[in-house]
Amino acid sequence: MFLEKYLSEVKFNLLLDTYEEFYLNDLDEEKFLEIYNLFKKYNFYFVDDIILNYLEIFFMNKEEVENKLLELKAKLGDKFNYKIGNDMRYLESIFN
Repeated sequence: MFLEKYLSEVKFNLLLDTYEEFYLNDLDEEKFLEIYNLFKKYNFYFVDDIILNYLEIFFMNKEEVENKLLELKAKLGDKFNYKIGNDMRYLESIFN
């Protein structure tokens, strides 16, 4: 499973405990990488935590996720990634 490349062993095992294997196998690596790199582009330092808590985001369309991140940036300001890091519930707006 490709997710092992992006997570520590501990976090990968947590992921396996949290999600069913068939669900994880449905994740497309190319799509995952697009979203992963999007979070890196905006300097999210906690992408592994996003993977663990909001894996559903990595099934979404990259443009849609980026638009939602830009909305959060407009709402929260330039340090939006740090504010989200302190309260990841902001990411739930990506689903709306």
